Amino acid sequence: MAVFTANRWQIALVLYVVVMMVILLVKPAMMFTVENAPKQWGAETNETTSVFSPMIVFPVLAIISYYVGVWLELMMD
Repeated sequence: MAVFTANRWQIALVLYVVVMMVILLVKPAMMFTVENAPKQWGAETNETTSVFSPMIVFPVLAIISYYVGVWLELMMD
C-alpha cells in the first residue's frame, strides 16, 4: 500500500496555483478595475491604482505559500 508523501515544493506549488486561480476568477475590486484589468501599483487608492496590485500580491503570495509548505512538511513528520 503506497502512502502519499509531499514535499514543501509540491505543497507550495499547489497552494499557490489554487489561490491564484481563486483570485483571478473572483477578480477583487482592490486588485482589478471595473473592466477587469489589473490595477497599477500606487500609494493612493483610486480606480486605476492600488497598494494591492497583482504585481505586488502574487510574489508575496508565492513566498507565503512556500513558508506554509515548509510548516506543513514539518507538521507531517
